[in-house]
Amino acid sequence: MRNLATAYLPNISFFSAIYSEDKVIISGDEIFPKQTFRNRCVILNANGTQNLIVPVEKPKGHETMTCDVKVSYAEDWVTNHVRSIESAYRRTPYYEYYIDSLQRIYHTKFEFLSELNLQLLNFLVDKIGLSCQVEYVASDAPLDRSARELADPKKQNEYSGKAYLQTFTERYGFVPNLSILDLLMNEGPNSISILSSRI
Repeated sequence: MRNLATAYLPNISFFSAIYSEDKVIISGDEIFPKQTFRNRCVILNANGTQNLIVPVEKPKGHETMTCDVKVSYAEDWVTNHVRSIESAYRRTPYYEYYIDSLQRIYHTKFEFLSELNLQLLNFLVDKIGLSCQVEYVASDAPLDRSARELADPKKQNEYSGKAYLQTFTERYGFVPNLSILDLLMNEGPNSISILSSRI
């Protein structure tokens, strides 16, 4: 069992960490840190890497617990993210297989960031074919150091597993450890074998 921080469209390292687990606990039991993968991810488009950031509201300011962080809809980030995903992946082999389900999630209005992330995580776990059960716990599940580092862009180890063909490989070479969405759109059902190569 792994106890991890919530993450928005988590990267490949996150999924490598849960690949062989039968249960994953997503914890909100921490003060929400700035500039982490909890509300952002990295995809690859024609211009290189792009950060997708979910704007949030913190009711208690800097002391807000992650479980209490709300999604802000003051700006139309949903349209921006959906268009960015389309621009990056519409030419991939599996875009058409997954985009309708993704859009349904995006067009559901979530109050809390943890709810949005959990819906996306369950979708990704299902489509990749992992067998782990995912459970969200708001409190009493403190994160250890490795779990915090997995959600911190500054402490990320580069994905060292098997490279796969990305849409813009000829332009940028292989870009490691992007959002798992990059792997899923490019490899579809084969994503699980790419993840297993890192175990």
